Amino acid sequence: MNDNPVACHFSALARQLVTRGHQVVMVTPHRKVELENRHGNPAIYTWPSERPTHLRDAVFFARLVRQYRTNCLIANFGAVNLMTIVGWLTGVPNRIAWYHTLSAQLSLDRDSAGLRAALLDLRKRCVYKLATLIVANSQASCRDAIRTYKIPSRKCQVRYFSLPDPPPTPALGRAPTLCCVGRFHRCKGQDVFLRAIRLLNLDSLSPKVEFVGTGPEERNCRELARKLGVADQCEFTGAVSHGEVLARMARATATIVPSRAEAFGLTTVESLAVGTPVVASSVGGIPEVVRDGVDGFLVPPDDPAALAAKVKLLLSDVELRRKMSLNARERFLSTFEQGKVVEEQADWLENITPMSQGTSNERRQNGAPA
Repeated sequence: MNDNPVACHFSALARQLVTRGHQVVMVTPHRKVELENRHGNPAIYTWPSERPTHLRDAVFFARLVRQYRTNCLIANFGAVNLMTIVGWLTGVPNRIAWYHTLSAQLSLDRDSAGLRAALLDLRKRCVYKLATLIVANSQASCRDAIRTYKIPSRKCQVRYFSLPDPPPTPALGRAPTLCCVGRFHRCKGQDVFLRAIRLLNLDSLSPKVEFVGTGPEERNCRELARKLGVADQCEFTGAVSHGEVLARMARATATIVPSRAEAFGLTTVESLAVGTPVVASSVGGIPEVVRDGVDGFLVPPDDPAALAAKVKLLLSDVELRRKMSLNARERFLSTFEQGKVVEEQADWLENITPMSQGTSNERRQNGAPA
């Protein structure tokens, strides 16, 4: 799980809760059977199905709820619907659904449209009614959840994701390099960046570019790079480990995030963590992470010329890059460093659930809730 930043965040939160005397249960994807540890704390189980949407997953989760006398659940991604519904049916008093993705991202990326899209949105609205709290990963996500699914504002809170402070990566003295990390979907905007690279070349700048990630738009982007005449300077690395992602960012001159829509922008946090300035679209939750002109630049989405202009400024000004690098690290350590964030979130969880009642020793003696 530590190779996935979101899973790493919740693993760290689980460990923090364990140190406070709580029993924690984590349910991981079906393919992660090697992680199972049903007798530990945290106890680790895997879903019976590849995607937890089946009756056997519901029965499995209901048994866990009864076994551990669960009084708080946190549901993420594909497990939100099932966990929230089963939690409501079994009387779990605190049912938290984490909101990760903007409706605009779904509209850009999903195949469904028209009636099917409307039905999916209606289903999600019903599920969110059964949750006691919606936690959004940014202020932008919170506003989107309230607007799209008619969630009362009092029911929606914001909690940022975190990263552990990464070890320093030595610079290798390479030529100027731009790093773009993300799955290849239309909402991520890699095609916008490719057009910006073409403009940089016309301005006598030819930086090396690394695209990290995979997805359905990768083939189209490779073809666009060829048509624009920038393919020779572009490396499409595919999927790499999270450690390798951070290492590539650390060695880069700048990280480019050209998204058309973005709920939070964890890539921007990763770049701040390694002290690399960011040039990103001013969309969704990104402006909550990147301070324009301080630790990076924000540009309008779908604007290759604006993106190229800010990249050119960074490439041509060593002192600006140095200042932004220092500011990036300060921003990360003050707001997104994992130890600080998970301690605050553990305090928050104890305040909103019955877990806060009694001392840690009393909780252990009485059977700490999951």
